[in-house]
Amino acid sequence: MRQLIFAARFFSYRQQEQQIELLWTGPSPAIQIAARRIDQVLYDLISSAKREILLVTFAAHKISRLTDGLVKALNRGVHVRLILEFEETSQGQLSMDALNAFPEVIRQRGQIYYWPLEKRERNAHGKPGKLHAKVAIIDDQVVLSSANLTDDGFNRNLELGALLYSSDILQRLREHFDGLCVNGTLKLLS
Repeated sequence: MRQLIFAARFFSYRQQEQQIELLWTGPSPAIQIAARRIDQVLYDLISSAKREILLVTFAAHKISRLTDGLVKALNRGVHVRLILEFEETSQGQLSMDALNAFPEVIRQRGQIYYWPLEKRERNAHGKPGKLHAKVAIIDDQVVLSSANLTDDGFNRNLELGALLYSSDILQRLREHFDGLCVNGTLKLLS
């Protein structure tokens, strides 16, 4: 009997560990699907974060509710790390530094990383690659999304994402971004 209980608990744990929740932003579909808004999930996760927040985005603009949550997380002792695109290193592919969306307190107390121009491959027209990923790692959960951290991305664009409860994917993403920071592909903004 004890083995059966253990097996059932282990199965339940593994099932929760691999759960995926659909997220969206934009117009609602004609038929209702079970999905939460991308921005609301980010607000909820940031407000309950206890250890770490890693946000990766191409663009950030007009996100005061999100930045307010990040400041509160910093005040709770949460480690906040941002990986952002910059206008200069995108060579005109981005019209405004994503960093401009974040208040000075986040710039001073968080860690800000960027992808230096000399580390990027260029296309046939000489344009550098873009830091175009949109990822949030918040404690033990991952949000993968098409949405930039912008007012349009949160409110008007048609965007799709997923909230993942997978320790394997979480670990792989942490290792990936940590590795890019350690090997110098991503640089800490001084």
